[in-house]
Amino acid sequence: MTLSGTFALGRLFGVVVRIHFSWLFIFALIAWSLASSWLPSQYVGWSRGQYWAVGVIGSALLFVCVLIHELSHSLEAIRRGRKVRSITLFFLGGVSEIEDESKSAGEEFWVSIVGPLTSLALGALFGLMYLNFRSGPGQIAALLQYLMVVNLAIGVFNLLPAFPLDGGRVLRALVWRATDSQERATRVASLTGSVLGFGLIGLGIYFVFTNNLVTGIWMVFIGWFIQSAASSVRRDSAERVVVSGRTVGEAMDESFPQVPPGMTIQTLIDEHISRGFERAYLVVLGDTFQGLITATDVRKIPMERRDSTWVSAVMTKSENVITLPPEAPLEEGLRVLAQRNIHQLVIMDSGAPVGLLTRAGVLRVMEVAELLPREGESEGPGRS
Repeated sequence: MTLSGTFALGRLFGVVVRIHFSWLFIFALIAWSLASSWLPSQYVGWSRGQYWAVGVIGSALLFVCVLIHELSHSLEAIRRGRKVRSITLFFLGGVSEIEDESKSAGEEFWVSIVGPLTSLALGALFGLMYLNFRSGPGQIAALLQYLMVVNLAIGVFNLLPAFPLDGGRVLRALVWRATDSQERATRVASLTGSVLGFGLIGLGIYFVFTNNLVTGIWMVFIGWFIQSAASSVRRDSAERVVVSGRTVGEAMDESFPQVPPGMTIQTLIDEHISRGFERAYLVVLGDTFQGLITATDVRKIPMERRDSTWVSAVMTKSENVITLPPEAPLEEGLRVLAQRNIHQLVIMDSGAPVGLLTRAGVLRVMEVAELLPREGESEGPGRS
């Protein structure tokens, strides 16, 4: 799912590159830290303008390196036939939005390991350049030294075997290969991520109380992020296990509400929404599916215009409605709901709507499925 609060910079190799608003804050923070602390401690005697110029350039080049790191993940995924929706730079670095999960442990390994290897290679390259230029202009030497250090640090940190870091994904690939179970591998890698996250939080608290406030707060925040992401991955994995083998047809609501396209928004509210409290309505004319209108669409219309605005003017037209067939895996339906950040999917069969898949419907199936024995498990005492 694309992060909110982003804007697109352009495309690289067909991949959309986005910047999250939080990147602007961290960009300024790194530039300030370089100009006011690291550079003056390493290179004495520069003017204030020189420190700030090198600090700003260093901060910008750092995120170019982060972009190269993420681009390496994306290009390897594309090479293996997967679709990459975007790369987003944000305050903790970058993230590649790669659709679908890896199909094999080998694919998971190479798509994950290429990022840290790229950062380590960049660190080595800048290190060699620093050795050649360190006796030259101080500003160039400072930039090369900084880029060497941060790229090596990024590479090593991302190799830590803790989900969702690249190293955690590498660990998952290795466990997956050893056990032939992606779910077990995900549990192992995410548990390791939670342990590392709590460890960083604890270390950060220690630094806070030993007069290293900024470092401590930063470590607590990174630890919280890793632990939260690892826990989320475990929950998602458990959900996939529960819905595995089931179809969207089992979870869809076949008694979906319908309205005509020639109804006004106010009539829709008075005769349907205020009585049935449904949040989505299929727009149908005769036997033809016209589109979908939701409570979110209705909220966008000012109250004074609802009497004169038709449903057809507000609805999402049928060709733009996200649909699935009833035989599609329920796991796919859950993934689409999450990735597109939507509340319902229209289920189509032979060109006609046959149901609505909602998050509530998926949860209902999951709750019931958890009461049933899984394949290979005993159904109860004395039964097989």
